[in-house]
Amino acid sequence: MPKDAWTNLPNIWTSIGLPGLTREATYQRYPLHAMPELSIELDDDFSWLTRYSEVYADQGLYQLEEWVPSPDSVLQIAEAKRVKLPVAFSLFMSSSDLQSRVRSCTACYLDPGQRAVETTEPLSGHLIHFLSDSQSCAHWYLHVLQTGESAVLQSEDLYCYTIENSEWIENPACRMDRINIEGLNFHFCSPSFSEFLFRFWIENEIWFSVSRDKTKSALKEIERQYLEGIRKETTE
Repeated sequence: MPKDAWTNLPNIWTSIGLPGLTREATYQRYPLHAMPELSIELDDDFSWLTRYSEVYADQGLYQLEEWVPSPDSVLQIAEAKRVKLPVAFSLFMSSSDLQSRVRSCTACYLDPGQRAVETTEPLSGHLIHFLSDSQSCAHWYLHVLQTGESAVLQSEDLYCYTIENSEWIENPACRMDRINIEGLNFHFCSPSFSEFLFRFWIENEIWFSVSRDKTKSALKEIERQYLEGIRKETTE
């Protein structure tokens, strides 16, 4: 369930468009309350990911664009602003093994950006970029409040960079270092990084499983349970 601090934001899960359930599109938005309950227990050391996944030498999220900073540089970005990151987030962003176990059918890649952006009241804290779509049409952020609470937000706009190249020069978000989350295009998509990663991981695994044989017969039990747990309104 969404945390109280972010309830004024649209509660939306941005998905790749699950095969067999929705129209095929690059991304499909689901109401967050319609997403399945988690079928496994999550932990900060990602034992669940090690158990249910495999290593993808050429497809994992650790495969970077040449100009993108290393994922573990997010630790220094947070330290510079005295932001205490969740244990699970810090571990994943600094572990190439864990990163190699998560793949993306839309070629998303880990992207820590160049800086943390300050957020003002009523959601005072810092915004930290960690994942980008390959076409820059979706970005995911860890939002850490001054209280230490954190959640994952998603936006079509790119924050946390100072670069102004030819593709981004018209987007003022790159240059903003202090923002009001509630006044901008942000969606609340997960109450924790671990839950976000589970949904991102399993939905991509479902996509790859179905795309291989064009049916749901290739799905593992954990993947089948996830699809069956999606409420009816996501398919209407």
